[in-house]
Amino acid sequence: MRPTRVLALTTGVLVGLGGLGLFVYIMFVNRPSGRLWFYWIAPLLALGFAGMMIQLVVGYWLKVGRLEARGRRVE
Repeated sequence: MRPTRVLALTTGVLVGLGGLGLFVYIMFVNRPSGRLWFYWIAPLLALGFAGMMIQLVVGYWLKVGRLEARGRRVE
């Protein structure tokens, strides 16, 4: 794949996601009532993110760190 095609594809995806984000902000977040629709899900998203980060660290240690600690080469 040529670099210009990759750049054009990346730009298109970013512009599309930006437009989608703007649409969601206008339709759902910037409401006249003043109450945000996502207030209840923020703790769940934070806990899920923390769990994923812990899983990544433990997985990396099991696959790479433990082997390096034993003195085996990791290639």
